[in-house]
Amino acid sequence: PCGVEIAALPPDPSTEILATVPERPPLILASGSPQRRRLLAEAGYSFAVMPPDDHVECGICSQGGPAALVVELATEKAANVAARLAHGERPPDGLPGATDSRVIVACDTVAECGGEVLGKPADEAHAASMLARLRGNRHRVYSGLCLWPWSPTGSAVAAPQTKLAVSELFLEPIADELLDEYLASGLWQGKAGAFGYQDRHGWLRLETGSESNVIGLPMELLAEMLSAG
Repeated sequence: PCGVEIAALPPDPSTEILATVPERPPLILASGSPQRRRLLAEAGYSFAVMPPDDHVECGICSQGGPAALVVELATEKAANVAARLAHGERPPDGLPGATDSRVIVACDTVAECGGEVLGKPADEAHAASMLARLRGNRHRVYSGLCLWPWSPTGSAVAAPQTKLAVSELFLEPIADELLDEYLASGLWQGKAGAFGYQDRHGWLRLETGSESNVIGLPMELLAEMLSAG
C-alpha cells in the first residue's frame, strides 16, 4: 500500500446527506467548482457563488502536510471573499436569502499518496504522472472546510471555523490502454489527483470516508458544522 495505513471506517455515501438542517443560513460558495455547486444544489441549500481571486487558487504552495495545507488554503479562500464583500463587492447573482447573516463556505481538496501531495494537474502529462503514481495503490483525499460567517450590515457574527475530512481510496492496477483512454477524455482536468470519483469509473474504489469529500465538498461535515453554529 502507498503511505501509512489509516484506521478503517465504514463508507458513508454522499447521497445520505441530511435532508433538512434546522435554521439553514444562506451560503456564499467561495469556489468556481461545478462539482461543489452541484453538491450544494442537490442538498437544497440556498447559495450564491463568489470564487476567490486567482492568486488564492495557487495549488500546492505550502510546506505543511496535506491536512494542514487544505485547512490553510480553505481559510485563505474564505478570507479573500470576506474581504471583497467588506469592500462592497457582491456575487454576480446577488446575495442569497433575505436574512442579515450569511456564511461563506470555502473548501480545498488534495490527494496524497506515500507522503506526496497531489493537487490539480497542470496538463495531460502531469495527469498521467499522477495516475501512474496512484495506480495499484491506496491513497487519501483530504478536504479542508472553512465556514466564515458574514453580515452585510456589519453586525456581530461568530468566529470562522475549520475542520478536516479524510477519505481513503484504492485505484485498481488498470491497463495502459484504459489509462490512455481516460487521459484523452479530458475528465482529469481541474480535479485533485487527476481523477473524479463522480465520473463513476469502476477502477476507483472508495474504502473509507465520505464520497462527497472525494468529489470536493464534504457535505456531511458541512451539515454538522452548520448545525453546530
